[in-house]
This record gives sequence, structure tokens and C-alpha cells, in this order.
Amino acid sequence: MLKSNRGITLTSLIIYVIVLMIVISIMSVFFGNFFKDTKKLTINEISKEQYTKFLSYVTKDINSDELRFVKSGVTSENEKYLIFKFENEDEHQYILANDNIYFLIINELQPKKILLCQNVSTSVEYPFEYSEVDKTIDINFNINKEQFSTVLNINL
Repeated sequence: MLKSNRGITLTSLIIYVIVLMIVISIMSVFFGNFFKDTKKLTINEISKEQYTKFLSYVTKDINSDELRFVKSGVTSENEKYLIFKFENEDEHQYILANDNIYFLIINELQPKKILLCQNVSTSVEYPFEYSEVDKTIDINFNINKEQFSTVLNINL
């Protein structure tokens, strides 16, 4: 008489392991792509958030009734800057240095420095360019490799 084998044979164990490895591989590829796409969306949102924050500071300075002087350029250390001076002798500076944009408030009291944007790069010589003739500021730079460009009018 033949016995019936009701246990797991070596062949069925190998088949289970192979099927399990295939399922795990498919799930890891799916979740890997999902998290990679989620990270890209997060980086894009962070870039837009930083640019919006930068623009809110600049437009607040531009729309100030006390604004009397605007200047842009490059320092000897190759730092790009945009400077606003006001009637109360306060000075607001936007400095692009070390791939970051900083906002500096310089007044009679203690200077204040705020980090506005990170991972900033530029393909132009002047990311902040003030035109005395047109009374405009041309802003052009990248945050996390995403291009941002705006032209703002100034009423001086």
C-alpha cells in the first residue's frame, strides 16, 4: 500500500519561497516608486513655499511708503544682493550666498538675519537686478532646480 504525503515537500517549499520573493519584489518596486514620487512632490512644494516666502518679504518692502532707495549688485566675495533703504534709516538686504538667500535687517538696534531660501542656484549673473530706468526688479533664480522668475514694479 502507498502512503499519502500530507506534509510540505521540498519542491512545494521551493515554489512557495520563489512566489514569495516575486511578490515582495513587486511590492518593493511599487512602494519605492511611490515614495520617490512623494519625495519629488514634497521638494517641489518646499521650493514654491520658499519662493512665496521670499516674494512676500520683497513685496512688503516694495510696497512700503517709506522706501527711498533700491540697489542690486555683486560683492567682492561673489555674493549677490538686493538692498532696500527706508526713511527711518532701516536697511533690508537680500543676500544670495552659499546657495542660500538670507534676509538681513540692519537698523540702529541689533541686526537680524533670516534664512528665506535653501538650495538656490542661478544661471544668470544677477539673480536680483534693479533697473533704475524702468523702476523694476527682475528676479531670476532656481530653488531645488526649479526655475522661478518674476518682474516687480517699484514706485519710488
